Amino acid sequence: MKFKKSLQINAPASKVWEVLYTNYGSSCDWASTVNESKEREVQNSAYIGRTCSTVFGDVSEIIDRADEERMELQYHLDDTPFIMKAATANWKVKSLSINTSEVTMDLDVTLATVPGLLMGWMIKPKMRKDLYQTMEDLKYYIETGKQSEAKIKSDQKYFKKKVKKPHNP
Repeated sequence: MKFKKSLQINAPASKVWEVLYTNYGSSCDWASTVNESKEREVQNSAYIGRTCSTVFGDVSEIIDRADEERMELQYHLDDTPFIMKAATANWKVKSLSINTSEVTMDLDVTLATVPGLLMGWMIKPKMRKDLYQTMEDLKYYIETGKQSEAKIKSDQKYFKKKVKKPHNP
């Protein structure tokens, strides 16, 4: 499954690039689809990776390439939730003017065979919706410095579930 989304952001391209690449391990600060994230070192790579707790489960990603001059970033999932076989994301940031930029994300996802056959018709619209929401989250975060309503609600739901309730014998 392939998804592509572009969005105009009222901020300099360098600010968008900083959030996407310089602060790569902190996607949980702005993306409603990522509730926890942290940077990690990758053996035999010039780049870093990150681990994320997402709406689809825990994922681990590795940057394949980053071109800081052209503001292009590509990473792939090296540990995926059971529904996915593979996924690669390409982000591009383009300056439109001094305070306006365009960000584009191309996502290529291969579903695992059984989940893909049984639930592909449900998964694709959910992924598209989540991708578009992630882009809106990014825009809102960069333009306002605050988390979107979708991000706040996602975190509340996630952390409420994560808190272990005491067992009453």
